[in-house]
Amino acid sequence: MYAKYGGSLYDPSVTQIEHALQSAYLAEQEGKDADLIVAALLHDVGHVLMDEHAGNADFLKEDKVHEAIGARWLKSRGFPDEVVQAVQYHVNAKRYLTAVDAAYYNGLSEMSKRSLELQGGPFAPEDAETFDTL
Repeated sequence: MYAKYGGSLYDPSVTQIEHALQSAYLAEQEGKDADLIVAALLHDVGHVLMDEHAGNADFLKEDKVHEAIGARWLKSRGFPDEVVQAVQYHVNAKRYLTAVDAAYYNGLSEMSKRSLELQGGPFAPEDAETFDTL
């Protein structure tokens, strides 16, 4: 799947596979366990499964809930719950981080900021507080 679609661009400078590898590398550098490194590698697998990328005319016109699609696919293939849940909730994690950390938001690519808006934008303070307690 990544061999076929991983070369598609998510944004003007990074392919799907490069983004996946960068994410896994950062998780490894932060000392995360193997399940979270795998989740970081596969967090956007839903985009790849749907061949959703910058080359498509409808890309980022609507939220296609890639996180749910990816999580269902991973679960159907027997991935551990920790991997599945991390993929399922990574959009909410981004919404949380952008609500509580301006530097995190400022570090996002323009495409990631656009997808964030489609996904509901940064959490409101009360939602961020609730997410933080999960």
